[in-house]
Amino acid sequence: MTSGTGPRYARDRDMTLGKAFATFLRELPPKFLILNLVGWIAYRTWLATQGDVGLADLVPLLGIPLFHPFAEWLIHVHILHHRPRRVLAGVVGEQGLRWDYHAARYHRLHHRDPWDLRFVLMPLPAMAVGGLAMGLGAWLLAPSMGVFATTMLLASAAALYYEWIHFLTHTSYHPRGWFYKRQWRFHRLHHYKNERYWMGVTRHLGDMVLGTMPDPEKVESSKTARTLGVEDTLGA
Repeated sequence: MTSGTGPRYARDRDMTLGKAFATFLRELPPKFLILNLVGWIAYRTWLATQGDVGLADLVPLLGIPLFHPFAEWLIHVHILHHRPRRVLAGVVGEQGLRWDYHAARYHRLHHRDPWDLRFVLMPLPAMAVGGLAMGLGAWLLAPSMGVFATTMLLASAAALYYEWIHFLTHTSYHPRGWFYKRQWRFHRLHHYKNERYWMGVTRHLGDMVLGTMPDPEKVESSKTARTLGVEDTLGA
């Protein structure tokens, strides 16, 4: 693995799952996600000892795994693949304001060099905003603190799993089991064949329901898979 302030890669020929995981743990975002998950596990366990547990916990236990593939799809399509545009032209100056997302700019760099680990994991500011939004929504909807904590625990676990699988597909580790091999194949197709399809990373229920899961043999290779149609990664 290369290191330093420049591009970082995990493309060792003898890459094992253990070596890939050790590399993953050296990055800051996974450390943040692990601490976050441990905190929610501890809090949920404490609430359970106080008697705050019941059938209502089944709602997030069933709902989060079902919703997560669609959350992946929506975030990938509408935020990460967002193209910068000008808004309020003539209202705020002649050219208006440039509307873009930090996460989208980051993701464009990821597509330019899919192997560079600097741009594989979600940046911490985006994680913080996403966590706060999830927390606020769960707090407003949950009937008890126990259900709120269960929701946040499962959402935190899903986020960590997503980051791990995404990280792993951008290393030289070769898939062994059929389940991960399928994830690996579709994500590679997204990066190297056509960026408009296979938007899921951990699962592809969202792709199947929302029409972005075609037969790869029937999909033309895209000329913009590396640029996402934006020549300047900053989208200026």
